Amino acid sequence: MGFGGTPMLRLLYKHNEQRLDGPGGTWGPPLRSGHSSISRKAVGRPMKGLLLELADAVQHAVAAIEGDPSEVLGRGADGAPSTRIDRVAEETVLRVLDYEGAALNVLSEEAGYVDRGGKATLVLDPIDGTHNALRGVPAYSVSMAIGHERLSDIQEALVRDLVSGATYYAVKGGGALLNARPIRVRNPVDLDDLVFGVYLGSHAAPDASEVAHRARRVRALGAASLDLCLVARGASDLYYMHSSIVDAKLRAVDIAGAVLIVREAGGLVLDLKKKELDMALTSTARTDLVAVGDRRTLEVLP
Repeated sequence: MGFGGTPMLRLLYKHNEQRLDGPGGTWGPPLRSGHSSISRKAVGRPMKGLLLELADAVQHAVAAIEGDPSEVLGRGADGAPSTRIDRVAEETVLRVLDYEGAALNVLSEEAGYVDRGGKATLVLDPIDGTHNALRGVPAYSVSMAIGHERLSDIQEALVRDLVSGATYYAVKGGGALLNARPIRVRNPVDLDDLVFGVYLGSHAAPDASEVAHRARRVRALGAASLDLCLVARGASDLYYMHSSIVDAKLRAVDIAGAVLIVREAGGLVLDLKKKELDMALTSTARTDLVAVGDRRTLEVLP
C-alpha cells in the first residue's frame, strides 16, 4: 500500500516520537535494508513514482511535526547543527525506503553515506533551506537525485517545494518537468532585462555584488535547489554562488537534483572557470557555481 494508506501513515507519524536511542541518548543509527540491487522490480515501481512518494511523505511529516522544529538534536555528517525538522525529514525518507524495500544507498546532509546494499545512491537534502523553514520564509524544499559516484552520472532527480507543493522532475535525456508539464530555460534572453539569483550573505565573495549589479533585478531564495529550479523554468536567467569560505560553499546534496533539472531544461551549470560542473558525490565535496539559461548571459559577468 502506497503513501496515504493506514500502514504508511503509522510509519510516518513515528517520527514525532524522537528516536534518540543511540549511545548516551544520541540519535540512533538509520534503518537499513537487505536488498542489493536497484532494479525497478526491487523498488516495486518506476523510480519517478518512488521519488514522488518520498516527497509526499516528507511534506506530510514536516507539516505534522511535534515539538520545536528548530531544536538542535546533534550535528550532521558535515558537522553542521542538525535540527528536529532536518531529522524528521531524513528519517521519513529512510523509513519509506525500508517500507518499500527500495535498494538504494543514501547520501544525506544529516546521516552522511548510508550503505543499504544498493548499486545506486539516493543523494538527499531532506530540508534545503532549513533557516527559511525555521524563520517562516516560504522557500524550502526536499531535494533528491539518483546516481552513483559523481554529479555527472545523476540519472533522475526530483525537487519538491515544501511550501507551494511545486514538483520539479527530470530524467537524464528525457527533459525536465514542473508539475508534469515540460519546462525550458529562458533562451534567448534580453540582456537589458536580466533577472539574477545571487548569494549575497556574509560569506559571499567580493565579486558577488559585482555580478548582482549586472542584472536589472536580483532575487535570492536562500535554498540552492529552488534558486536553480527558477533558472530551469525560465523565471531567472542566472544563479551565482561564490563563497569566500569553504564551509559555506555548496554541497553535492544541495544541488545534485537541481543541476540535472537545469541541464534537462536546456541550461548550463558551470564552475567559476566556466567549465561544466562536476563533483564527487560525497559529504565533504564543496563547490561554487554559475547556472544560466542562455550562454550569452555569461558575457555580462565581471
